[in-house]
Amino acid sequence: MELYIEQTLQQGIAAHKEGKIHDAERFYRAILECQPTHADANHNLGLLTSSANKVDVALPMFKIALEADPKNERFWFSYIDALIKEKQFDNASHVLERAKSQVLNREKLGVLELQLDSITMARGINFEAPSQQNINRLLEYYKNGRYGDAKHLAVSITEQFPQHQFSWKVLGALLIQTGEISEALKANQKAVALDPQDAEARSNLGVTLKELGRVDESVEHLKQAIELNPVNLKARISLDTVTSSIVPSWHFSMMHDEVRNNAYFDAIKLAVGDGECVLDIGAGSGLLSLMAAASGAKKVIACETSRTIAQATKAIIESNGYEKAISVVNKHSTDLIVGKDLPQRADVIISEILSSEFVGEGVRTTILDANKRLLKKGGTMIPQSGTIRIALIDNSQEIFEKTSVADVHGFDLSKFNSISQSKFTPYLADKPVLLSNSEDAFKINLYDSSEVVGEEKVIKLKANQGGLCVGLIQWIWVHLYKEIEYENKPGENNSHWRTPVYLFDEPVAVQAGDVIEVKAILTNDYVWFCQVINTK
Repeated sequence: MELYIEQTLQQGIAAHKEGKIHDAERFYRAILECQPTHADANHNLGLLTSSANKVDVALPMFKIALEADPKNERFWFSYIDALIKEKQFDNASHVLERAKSQVLNREKLGVLELQLDSITMARGINFEAPSQQNINRLLEYYKNGRYGDAKHLAVSITEQFPQHQFSWKVLGALLIQTGEISEALKANQKAVALDPQDAEARSNLGVTLKELGRVDESVEHLKQAIELNPVNLKARISLDTVTSSIVPSWHFSMMHDEVRNNAYFDAIKLAVGDGECVLDIGAGSGLLSLMAAASGAKKVIACETSRTIAQATKAIIESNGYEKAISVVNKHSTDLIVGKDLPQRADVIISEILSSEFVGEGVRTTILDANKRLLKKGGTMIPQSGTIRIALIDNSQEIFEKTSVADVHGFDLSKFNSISQSKFTPYLADKPVLLSNSEDAFKINLYDSSEVVGEEKVIKLKANQGGLCVGLIQWIWVHLYKEIEYENKPGENNSHWRTPVYLFDEPVAVQAGDVIEVKAILTNDYVWFCQVINTK
């Protein structure tokens, strides 16, 4: 008998696979006449019956199959699916809970659970949250780095339970991990909107905004996350990263640069006078605006692009009691409108948006626009002009240590120099040895209304002493106003502006009187000294 049943079952399965439905049904029923509780015959006949839209007839067959062999996961899935199709939701939920105790395919169970959740949600049951099973599975996927599975499950949950904040939060974190930043933004914004007091959701939103370059918004959310949870290390680390990009550390050395500060203050006191309208472009800490107000300016407009810095600027101005004289405008100067942001064209425009190479922060295009639109005819600009200066530099130990490597602990690391940069902007503790007098590479007039697209020249540098020349060093001279000037010549003062070093491809041994030719390039955004042409 057992042999007959097995042979008949295989015939039924073969007919089933070949689409011979009637033959398959005949074989399965023949088995059930002999053995009514046969698990496979009941289950397979149930599948045939269900596919013919007779789920009510199939349901007891699935139940008999499951009772006969509860270790077969296919029987569980078929029975639960049939219960759902028959709208026996309570029974389906009960059987599903029983299934969880078995060693079954968790992903398939999750699909059935989501299906059941979706249906019961539509009936007004369990509206607020998905099952804890799915939440646990979501967290398990995330913790184990199964981001694809986690994302699929999180998307399904948020679609079915759009008010479930935790699922949106997890989805947002997942999308950050997978690099889908734009989608992560939407998910994290949703999570914060659903629970504004969730510190972790705030932190995730801040991180997402940082990745999108929206640094000011990022700072706001990260600060709120820390207020909500002071020990949120993720938020603190991210906030430090963002603020360092907004306010690099050199800003603080700039504010402590007494020579620079004294020069600017002297120029401002000479230029401003009583009743002047002053525009401070790139206000930063507001120091120059405060100097202008203290010098008698009736109205000062402190223009600052960064919202984060602008907020700090405003607080600084208020703490010093100058809020009536100084207004902070959070815009780029090229977006300022006379009559709206400024009461009138400025009598004096002050700026300190100079880089170590003078032009690196876009000073030329910014000041060109300000000169045309924002400065009154005959008005004053501080600074007024500048010069980029260069000189040959000796291979001092300090330069070597900052720009190259050789023997380290008995190991030769010199091959690493082949991938080193040719331009460095080191802070030099010692006064470097200059092998030549300085030469003026480029002179820049900030009153000039013509925009320079590019300029190239060859500059001859004559050695005034012998040595091993590794390249050249560059610095700036700034004409602020009338006789007031500022220069950060290497070794002359403790300037916050660095002195870039441009290395030659190979060091050159020079004697006094030797001439080295270098090619110099200037644009509105950068300056470069790119190569040694020849030596004499």
